[in-house]
Amino acid sequence: MEEPQQKTDLLYSPRQIEIATFLAGPVVAIYMLVKNFNILEKHRISRNIKYIGTLLLVWLLIAIDYIPYDIPTAAIQACYLIFVLAILKKYHMTKEEIIMLSPFNFRSNWTVLLVGVLGIIIFIGIAGVLSIMHLIAADVGLLPMTDSIAIGLEELSSDDAIFWR
Repeated sequence: MEEPQQKTDLLYSPRQIEIATFLAGPVVAIYMLVKNFNILEKHRISRNIKYIGTLLLVWLLIAIDYIPYDIPTAAIQACYLIFVLAILKKYHMTKEEIIMLSPFNFRSNWTVLLVGVLGIIIFIGIAGVLSIMHLIAADVGLLPMTDSIAIGLEELSSDDAIFWR
């Protein structure tokens, strides 16, 4: 009689995390890193990534209106990718170390694709809510007014908009 095989934990490889972060954004990076560090039982690092990553995400979404338009989007994506690369290099196992440790396997690239698509949808939702809050804060005077915020407020204040002012 065959012995049942022990269940193996599935990790995202460092390369999967890097590519998903660049293509799908910081929400996916936070999720994948937290998931991996929980499996590796590095709960302190996982908790720090959750809190610091969320704060950096909110800061990025607020600061995006104050970044000049001539800066390419890839430069903004590279900013949070640098943070992810630093975390992976300092705290995460390499692919070779994961292969050598028998209880760990890699997640499918299809799973990474699904997480990426869901992460983009969640990021758009968070960005939408924070954009509305940012418009209100700028209108009240809590944040400085920019041209893009002024245009957004003018659109919301038009005759067709019944929910603003």
